[in-house]
Order: sequence, then structure tokens, then C-alpha cells
Amino acid sequence: MKYKLTLIYPAHKKNLGANRRTGKRPIPQLSLPTIAALTDDRFEVAIVDDNIEDVDFNAPTDLVGITTMTTLAPRAYEIAGEFRKRGVPVILGGIHASMMLEEASQHADSVVMGEAEGIWPAVLDDFINHRLKKSYKGTGLHNLEGLPRPKLDLLKKDGYFSNNLIMASRGCPHDCHYCSVTTFWGKGFRYRPIREVALELRSLEDKPVFFADDNLYGNKVYAKKLFKEIIPLRKKWSCQGDSLIANDPELLRLAAESGCQWIFIGIESISQKNLAQMRKSFNKVEKYRESFKKIQDAGISIFGSFIFGLDEDDERVFRDTVNFAIEAKLDAANFYILTPLPGTRLFQEMKDAGRLLHTEWDKYDANHVVFKPAKLSEEALLEGLISAYNHFYSLPSIAKRILRTNNKRFAQSMALNVGRFLRRKRFEKTCRMQ
Repeated sequence: MKYKLTLIYPAHKKNLGANRRTGKRPIPQLSLPTIAALTDDRFEVAIVDDNIEDVDFNAPTDLVGITTMTTLAPRAYEIAGEFRKRGVPVILGGIHASMMLEEASQHADSVVMGEAEGIWPAVLDDFINHRLKKSYKGTGLHNLEGLPRPKLDLLKKDGYFSNNLIMASRGCPHDCHYCSVTTFWGKGFRYRPIREVALELRSLEDKPVFFADDNLYGNKVYAKKLFKEIIPLRKKWSCQGDSLIANDPELLRLAAESGCQWIFIGIESISQKNLAQMRKSFNKVEKYRESFKKIQDAGISIFGSFIFGLDEDDERVFRDTVNFAIEAKLDAANFYILTPLPGTRLFQEMKDAGRLLHTEWDKYDANHVVFKPAKLSEEALLEGLISAYNHFYSLPSIAKRILRTNNKRFAQSMALNVGRFLRRKRFEKTCRMQ
């Protein structure tokens, strides 16, 4: 007889009940398929994404594992509580549980901190032998050679536009002030063998692929070798990275030739002072436009990311930022409110300075103000975020940005932008949700 293990990705409350989203989500998370791959054949594994399907608390299962991000922690704890009421043991893991062990332990039978490789088999052994510990800590930063392939087949096929996820590296050397990546994954890069990445990539369905790395080409030498290896596969892919790719013509050319279609770039701010304060001085404001044009001329679309509420931001930042993004002809952009997450230096500094307004974790979603801004009122910061979104995704903005001669993905860009235009009211509702 096999044990039944149910792995759950919790939804934000804004996506539950009457607010539950209809239609497909862009992409799933890679964490649970990875845990499933690390689980031995004594277990039958199911993955439930609370964003696209209801959690059946009465479904027969022997063990539940829930991954946590900070803004999803309240829902994770709610789900855990429902299963524990029914006598089902619950294990919490993920970045929030790893950073907030004492809190997470109150809602779980066990908490797994850090990377699961190296410790997950012991957790399962202890469960089977009725000796589950209150917490487990991963055995450091795991070697990425010979990793099992994530069980993407356990994801609901019709729930996402693409289930094609892959990761080539972990970690990031930049160590930005607001980011918890280095706390969890380490201050530096670890890489999978390029041949293993290429073989896994070859096995994926013929749909767009997303590299889940925090910065796929942070190490140019590795990235160039990887891109050369995957050119023959003729895959179409997207990734996260920085604008520094524009400074290396060979790297940019290889990325495009190997199938890169979109890069999600953390631009964050058009103030060099802000960038310096967040330890992101490698971003050079004066080079942004030139860099973006080089990337787009190579046939790669840019999805920019901006943060509002940094210490140098005042009432003008919203208009100035959006005008810059329009003039730079960004294909798409996300706008966020600065959010100090547990495990970051930013969180600790704001806590010590008495700037945190509360720790209602579901508000730590980058759409709500959870701290005292330096040069803005809390209301002005929230209203500025909403106005920036509406301005950037207005019809004149869309036309100016998308109707350009070097746009090789006009249909994709137009569909994305029109979709955002039509969801403006939903975005505002989400930001105002109490």
C-alpha cells in the first residue's frame, strides 16, 4: 500500500470565493513538482494549486505538504488548520516558513527550512516511522548535478498557458537590499550541468518555456555555453535577468538565436540614488534606453518591473516613471509597492526603525502599503500605484509602445497589453482590498 501525499500551493485570498480567477494562469510554480520528484515510490503524489482548483479537505490523504510565500502564509495556515482538524499531519516549507520558523511551527506538525534536497527523504522516513520532528533544516546549498526532473505532469494541464518550467541555476550574487533570494538560495550562483539542462529542455512539450532562474545569464560564460547548446532544440523561451545583457553583443545574439522571446527585467527605479540604496547600482539609469533598444533590436521583448515607495520617491515618481517606460517603449511592465519581506535586510531595518505598519502577511503582496514611506503619505503611494498602472496600460500608451518597427512579437505584446487594459478595474479592486 502506498501513502498518499498531497502537495498544495496556496492562493491569495484575492483569488478565492467570488474573486476566484477564471481562465488559465500564465505559469505554475516549480517548487512542488520538484518536491514530487524528490519523493520516493512509497508515496502516491498529487499536486493541488489553490489558485485554479478548490482544495478538497475531505479527500483521502495521509500527509499534506504546503509551500509558503509571505503573502500566501495566512491562506497556507488556514489550509493547514483544516487538514489538521481532520487528523492529517501537515508539513510547511518554502521561503516564509524558513524565515519565520516559530510562527510557522504553530500551524504545522513539521516545518522544513531551506532547500529540500538532502533532507526530504529523511522527513518522509520519519513520517512513516511515526517520529516526525517539529522542524528540519536543509543540509546547506545543494549540489545541482544529477537532480531529478520536476514532475510537471502532476500539474493540471488545462490550468496554465504553459507548464514548461525549467531551472538552470540557483542564487544571485547581486544581493539587493529588498530581495530574499540570496537569503534562501545563497550569495552566488550554482549551476546545473549544461548537458542535463539541455536534455531536460528537449523533453518538454512544444510550448513556450520559462526559465525560473532569478538571473539566467548572471554568469556570462555559463550562459553562452548554455545558449549554444540549446540552439539546435529550436525552443521558444523567456527568463528573468538584468539589462546588462545589452553590454555583451555575443551573449545577446546567442540568447536570441537560442529562442529567447521575453526577458523580465528588474528596472526598479529611474533614480540612481534609489538604486544605490537598494544595492542595485549595476543598473545605470542613463543607459536604460540604449540598453532596452539593443535588446529589442535583437528581437527580444522586455517586461519591465518598477518599485514605488523607495526613500527618494515623492509625488512626481509615478508620472515620471510611467513616462519613461512609455518613451523607452517597454513591451509590458509591472508596478509594485516596496514590500519588506522577512529574511531581508530591508525588513529588519524597517522593523528596527518602527516603520512597519503591521505584519498582516496577506497585505505583503506588493499591492498594499505596509510601511511608512519617507517622502509620501501611505494614501499617495497607493493612489500613485493605481494611477501608474492605468496610465501605462491606457490605449495611447499601448499604441505608442507596441506600434514600433522592431516589434517582432506584435501579436503577443498587443494581447498582453489589451488584457491588462481590460483588467484595470480588477487591479484597482485588488489594491484597495482590505
